Amino acid sequence: MLYSNHSTDTIVIIGAGPVGMVLAYALSRLNIPCTLFETNQTHETTRFPKMDLTNSRVMDLFRLLGLADTYRNIEGAVSASEKFESIFMTSLSPDGRELGRWSVPSVDEQRAEIRDVNDGSYPAEPGQRCSQIVFEKWMRGLVLKEEAITFWGGWRYISHVEDDDQVQARFVDLAGKEHTVPGRYLVGCDGGRSVVRKNSGLGMVGGTVPARFYLVHFRSAALSNYLTTRKTRFWHAFPANSGFIIDQDGKDTFTAHYPLLPTLSATSPTPSPHEAIHKVLAGCCTDPFKFPIDTILAHSIWQPSFSIANSYISAYGRVLLAGDAAHRSPPHGGYGLNSGLVDAVDLSWRLAALSKGYGGEMLLKAYSIERRPMMMRALCRSYRHLMEHVRLAQLYQKDWEILNEISDKGRRAREETGRYIRQSGPDTTDKGIELDLRYEYSPCVVPDADGSSEDEVTWDVKRYVPSTKPGHRVPHVYLRDGKTSIYDLLGPEWTLIHFVNTIAGDEAKKKAGVLLDVAQRLNFPLKHVTLYDENHARKIWQRDIVLVRPDTHAAWRCNANAFPSTGEAEEILAVVSGRVARPDFKDAEPDSMTKSEEQKFLTVVATLGLKGDGDE
Repeated sequence: MLYSNHSTDTIVIIGAGPVGMVLAYALSRLNIPCTLFETNQTHETTRFPKMDLTNSRVMDLFRLLGLADTYRNIEGAVSASEKFESIFMTSLSPDGRELGRWSVPSVDEQRAEIRDVNDGSYPAEPGQRCSQIVFEKWMRGLVLKEEAITFWGGWRYISHVEDDDQVQARFVDLAGKEHTVPGRYLVGCDGGRSVVRKNSGLGMVGGTVPARFYLVHFRSAALSNYLTTRKTRFWHAFPANSGFIIDQDGKDTFTAHYPLLPTLSATSPTPSPHEAIHKVLAGCCTDPFKFPIDTILAHSIWQPSFSIANSYISAYGRVLLAGDAAHRSPPHGGYGLNSGLVDAVDLSWRLAALSKGYGGEMLLKAYSIERRPMMMRALCRSYRHLMEHVRLAQLYQKDWEILNEISDKGRRAREETGRYIRQSGPDTTDKGIELDLRYEYSPCVVPDADGSSEDEVTWDVKRYVPSTKPGHRVPHVYLRDGKTSIYDLLGPEWTLIHFVNTIAGDEAKKKAGVLLDVAQRLNFPLKHVTLYDENHARKIWQRDIVLVRPDTHAAWRCNANAFPSTGEAEEILAVVSGRVARPDFKDAEPDSMTKSEEQKFLTVVATLGLKGDGDE
C-alpha cells in the first residue's frame, strides 16, 4: 500500500546509525523534512563500541550544528582533561615493560595551543573520545525531538524504484505489512552490506582484509584500579603481539580485540570472552594475565574491510550513499565513521538547496566527485597505518623470546622496537587527511579569475595548510577579541565573509551589495559578515571577500578591486548552487586528483589481494 501520510517532498533515509541520524538532524536544522528508517528489528542503538574518537573535522561541523559542547559533556564521553595516550608494552601484567608510547595532548591542552598559535593551521575544535554506544544513544534522543524528522523503527527495507521525479521505496513493518514510501530523494546509510547500494546497481572496489579479531566489550573495576594504581591509564594499549585494548571511558569500561586466524579452524577455536581478555593483556608473557571481570557487555568477531563504491550517486541521481554504504575502512587512523559523518553534513546542505529550489542537480553529482577522492586518500593512509602494525608484529616475532628479559639482548630488542614505535608515530594526528580536504576540481566551485598560484601549497598528510582557495576548507582563526572564532560567524547555509578597512568601509559595502542583491533575487540564502580591520584574519584568509559553503569550504573569492558585476554575480551563484557546472568542467573525464587517488587506491587493493567487488 502507498504510505499516505508521507510527503513526496521528503528525504527518505535508510539506516538510523550515526550517519543516518546526523544527516536527519542536519536536514532538520535547515527546515527540510525527512523520514528516517531504522531497519534494525530491535529498534535499539548499537551495543558495540566501534568508533571511539570523533575527530577534529567532525567536531568542527558539530560546532556549526551547535552540538560540540553538549556532546563533550554527555555522560560517558571522556573528560577534556584526559590525554590521548597509546602505550606499547611487552605485557600489561606486573612483569611487563614499556616499549614506547604515542602521546597526544588532552582536549584542554589542544584548545590552549589552538588559541595561542592562532595561525589558521589548527581546527576550531579538538577531537573527542567517546564510544559509539554512547554517541548513538545521545544522537537518537536529539533526533526523536525534531519535528521535521519522522522516525520509523523496525521497518525492513526491501527495494526501491526511481525515476526523474521521485523515489518509491518498499518496506515491511514489524507486523509483516508492506508499505511503499515515496520521496524526493533516498539516501542509503545502511552500512557496509548496504541493500540500498546493491539495489541501485552501485558496485564496490576492494573487499575484506584477510584478518579476524575477537572483540570483547566488558567492565572491570579491578582492571581500572590496577591501572590507576600503577599510573598506566591509557586510551589504547598494545601488549606485544596479542591484540589491543581500549579504555572506553577513563573509568571501568574496556574493549579487548584479540587476533584470530584469518579463517575459522577446528584446531584454533575462538577462545571464551574471559580467555580473550586475559590473553590480550598478557602480551608476550606465557601465562594469561587474569583479574576479575564484572560484566561481559558484548562480544563478536569482526574483519576489517577496504573498499569504496564506484559512485556515491545512482544513474538517475535520486539515490545517494553515505558512510559505510559508500566506503569501508579499517579502524586504523579513525577515518571510517568520521568520514561518514562528514558525508552526512555534506549531503544535508545539498539536499536542502534542491528542496528549497535554489540548487541544481549538479550539487549531487559534485558530492560524489568531491568526496570519493578524499576517501580513497584516507583509505590509503589507513592501509599505511595497518602495515605499520604488521611490521611491529614482525619485530615482536623476531625478538619474541628475549623481548621481556632483563638482559642486554632484551634491552637492545626493546630499544629497537621503541625506535620503530616513535618513528611510526600516532595514527590519529593526520591533519592533512582530516582537515585539508580539497575539492578544487569540483564542478560547483569557481576558480580564481586570475588563475593565481600564489597560494598553491603541496598537500601534506601531517598538516593542514590554511587556504581559502575555492574548493578548500576555510581556516579557523580567532578574531582580535581573542574569543570569537570566525567559524562562529558562519551561517547555517551560505556565508559571505567580507574583510573591510574602516577607511574604505562604505564603498566596499556598496560593491558587495551587488552580489547580495542577486542572491536575494534568486532566493539564495546568504549571510553577510563584515569584519572591520581584522588584519590578522584577513592575512590568513588571503582575500577580501570569500563565499563559504555550508560545509565550510570556499566556493569563490576575490579582492576589493575585483568585485563582480551583476552578470558575473549571477554566473557565480549559478555555478556554486549547482544549476550549471563551471565552464572548464569535463563531465565525462575524471579530474587529475581523482585519477591520482584512484590509482593509489587500486595499487593497495592489488597489494592486499582483494579481487572481489567489495560487496561480500
